[in-house]
Amino acid sequence: MLHAKDAPCEVLIRPTDQRYAEEIRQYQGCPTVAVTRGGRVYAGWYSGGTREPHMENYNLLTYSDNGGESFSTPYLVIPSSKERFVQALDIQLWIDPLGHLHVFWVQNDTHPAPEIPPERNENRIEVVVDGYLFNDFTHACWEMICEDPDAAEPQFSAPRYLGIGFLRCKPTVLADGTWFYCNYDQTCDRYGYSLSRDGGKTLERHYGAEKLDTPFDETMVYQRADGSIHMLARTRLGQIGESVSADGGKTWTPAVLNGITHPNTRLYVGYTPSGKLLRVHSDHPTDRTNLTVSLSEDEGRTWAHKCCVDTRKSVSYPDVDFCGERIYLIYDRERTGAKEILMTSFTEEDVINGTIPTPHVISKP
Repeated sequence: MLHAKDAPCEVLIRPTDQRYAEEIRQYQGCPTVAVTRGGRVYAGWYSGGTREPHMENYNLLTYSDNGGESFSTPYLVIPSSKERFVQALDIQLWIDPLGHLHVFWVQNDTHPAPEIPPERNENRIEVVVDGYLFNDFTHACWEMICEDPDAAEPQFSAPRYLGIGFLRCKPTVLADGTWFYCNYDQTCDRYGYSLSRDGGKTLERHYGAEKLDTPFDETMVYQRADGSIHMLARTRLGQIGESVSADGGKTWTPAVLNGITHPNTRLYVGYTPSGKLLRVHSDHPTDRTNLTVSLSEDEGRTWAHKCCVDTRKSVSYPDVDFCGERIYLIYDRERTGAKEILMTSFTEEDVINGTIPTPHVISKP
């Protein structure tokens, strides 16, 4: 039997099967967004089954040609493979410096459920759902690339295996052209990542600082003008974790809490086209609420401008992309309740003035 790293799950283009229809979805969340040079807005998330994880989970990709106001039915779907006991999950989108669209996703091996349920481990959540045991923490990262994402019928490369690790955030391009992938490793007590010095053709695996308490690392990095690389990380400690490398990722400072209030969930950080640093996080120590956009004009030393986007509970997993002066933000709300995927677009001035437009729902079963 082919395992998660041996072969990709099936990739369906414009599927017509009603099992992927929006109106019947019982779970959806973990969205991602990418905006092309031509202004097409791609959105992806995963759904299927009654929860995560589930062997009915699938990744979906949709797009908008009207600035994110409305989206197509799924253009691409990557379902889990029950025959191979492989779960497909957590799609991630990224536009590289050449304008190519990268579609990343994760595949995990599953197993028939044992007669005796596994013991709970705080950092490795082993669960049994509908007869399947989910206990793979190695994670197989896969990728497809579309060189012309503005085409009427986008064409994707054959899937390729990138290596171990869970890629849940966009890669970052460093000043020297290195691509920095935060594909984390749950089997290791240090923050895992990969570097590519040839435009994504090959990846080198690396490990940094010892992790702070976290179930999922979900790190992101940004680089300051002095060359230092700052890694921000999800923690269970009520604040964002941070570690710094002054030598291009060879060595790292011990990870510490950086004083920014944040619960146990994903965050986003990255530079806007104008050079300001943008951060999106939940401004609360324990709850996924108060989703806040912040701007820094001094590379993250201070955050002069903040605007809360959503004060409701169970809002999470922000992802961001840029097109001209516009900033596109996507996130989810109540993955098994409201099951909403939300989006808004705004400018830096909107953040400064506190006038970010109210997010609108782009998918709700």
